Amino acid sequence: MSDEKSVIGAELSEEAIQTELDRILASAKFARSKRLRSLLSFTVTQTLQGNAGTLKEYVIGTEVLEKPDTYDPRNDSLVRVLANRLRGKLKEYYSNGGSNDPLVIDFPKGRYVPQFYRRDQLESEIQKKLRARNACSFGKLLATRPSEPVLEDAAARFQEAIESDPGFAAAHAGLATVHAFQALLGFQRPRTLWPLVRARAEAARTLDDMSSEAHICLGIVSAFLDHDWKDAEGHFRKAIERDPYCSAGHVWLALGSFIPSGAVAAAEQEIAQCRDLVPAPFLDEADSLSLYFSGRYEEMLNRTAQPTQLTDFHAWAQGCALAGLGRIEQAIETLEKSPERSRRIVAALGYLHGLAGHPDRAQEALSECAARRGRKEWVGSYEMALIHAGLSQSSPSHRSEALALLLEASREREPWVAYLSLDPRFEALRSIPDFIALSNGHRATVHA
Repeated sequence: MSDEKSVIGAELSEEAIQTELDRILASAKFARSKRLRSLLSFTVTQTLQGNAGTLKEYVIGTEVLEKPDTYDPRNDSLVRVLANRLRGKLKEYYSNGGSNDPLVIDFPKGRYVPQFYRRDQLESEIQKKLRARNACSFGKLLATRPSEPVLEDAAARFQEAIESDPGFAAAHAGLATVHAFQALLGFQRPRTLWPLVRARAEAARTLDDMSSEAHICLGIVSAFLDHDWKDAEGHFRKAIERDPYCSAGHVWLALGSFIPSGAVAAAEQEIAQCRDLVPAPFLDEADSLSLYFSGRYEEMLNRTAQPTQLTDFHAWAQGCALAGLGRIEQAIETLEKSPERSRRIVAALGYLHGLAGHPDRAQEALSECAARRGRKEWVGSYEMALIHAGLSQSSPSHRSEALALLLEASREREPWVAYLSLDPRFEALRSIPDFIALSNGHRATVHA
């Protein structure tokens, strides 16, 4: 909220706000805190004068703390430290001594623009914040069970939280994460979702630059929309800096930077660090992909051979490992046992039937993909290209179909395109100039 009315409110007069400021500054809580008095007085005065938009960290550092013109907030955190102290001191004041004041001056987290409420307004604001936090907590719980309908419900919860409290950074970051999951798991059209991920993550970072979740989402967008592995790496490292115990930062540094740029060994080191931290979503996927793209199929098979419960992912991973070992029929048998006939299972089966010389079964998989598209389900072109790649082993005419679909997948920024240059399932196309040009277009030499 940048305009004066949104900060002050139509029902409040400047005189009443100034009186409340004077009352706070005269209190025992602030009597000995010269810097906090100056910070509060400066920000309130500037807001009343209509200059709320100028209240940035640099301005406060130079005007209130008398820092030199060379002051760089990135290297000097004093303003942020004082702002946090001011929030705490205001909370103390209104809990003890100012509990009956008719007005309340609030200093929202992540901003330097004070807000003003009548006492009766504050109660409704607290209720809004409580509703936002309850909705956000429920959204986070739902996001740990990433199925298509559950993620839709989670997105609605985070949206509810944002509507209740637009300044709640965690809600914006949560919605960004859900949209990223929806794109990565192929539940919705990726090219539509990536801009939404970026917008929500940017909102979260603006409200709270210390949000590791916001930087992870920004890194995911850099990796899978922009195919900029270096920028992605920067965001993932910022996430880890802000939360050293953030296993998700290590997972995505592997999945979104190291693996697509070909630094698989570095990816494995990041994945290993996750084992001693709280488990993060996509950790098993990162582990399997690092083994798969380095050709360690036996090890990959051993890692996924005896899960507590066979899932769609475990069936897919085992099938890929068996196929890599040349055990095609066994791979097909394993995929057929998958508890869910997901898009990736259908595509993997179609690819393997093509390899095994079962063109009718491969065509059935293509027909199933087309039927799903007819029902308005999102089915990626990458999956369909895989089936044609399998058929091309015995019928080279399918190579042009596979290439055309891969080009469409690239335009749609489907997640798997980031791994195209490493994916062994397209080995039959690897010498074709159009494939070389396409795969090189998504491969950056980031790591020496």
